[in-house]
Amino acid sequence: MRIDVVIELIIPDNTAFTVLTALRHLGYAELQAVDRAEHIILTADENAQPSELVAHLAQAEVVFNPNKHRLSYSVENGATSTEPAELEALVSDKDGDNSRLVRLLTTTFGVSGVRDIERAVGWRLRDTHGPASRERLEWACRELLANRISQRYDIRPRPHAASVRETAAGPTKGGR
Repeated sequence: MRIDVVIELIIPDNTAFTVLTALRHLGYAELQAVDRAEHIILTADENAQPSELVAHLAQAEVVFNPNKHRLSYSVENGATSTEPAELEALVSDKDGDNSRLVRLLTTTFGVSGVRDIERAVGWRLRDTHGPASRERLEWACRELLANRISQRYDIRPRPHAASVRETAAGPTKGGR
């Protein structure tokens, strides 16, 4: 089973703002907004419960900080929306070795059932006409968002995702 965990900033994203400015300078004058999110795509045991696995992942501050992130997830081939999906560009490294992260999550943080992890950055663009078209996203990846030597990209419909609320009832850092 594959679970796409999406981690988005809830604080201002300077990288997304820089990309917005750069793409405008490269000729995409009608671009209005850029959203960026980290995707952690888990390959999990078939008997794993996605909601439980993601709740455990939300406790691992090496990937998620509830003070600055929002977390959501979708299960591959899971529920789909009846609305037309907004497209996103998923950019990942060609030689991404995430075995250390898998080991850290499964041992130190007790996230059981994870067999493999892929990491990517998701980009959503909106212009004066609404969400960017496939052609615009492909152009943005070729021009700026992806390095053709070391990265690959995929333009796909943004999955319908379930939000995850902070589930820890334990103590917070600094005694807050």
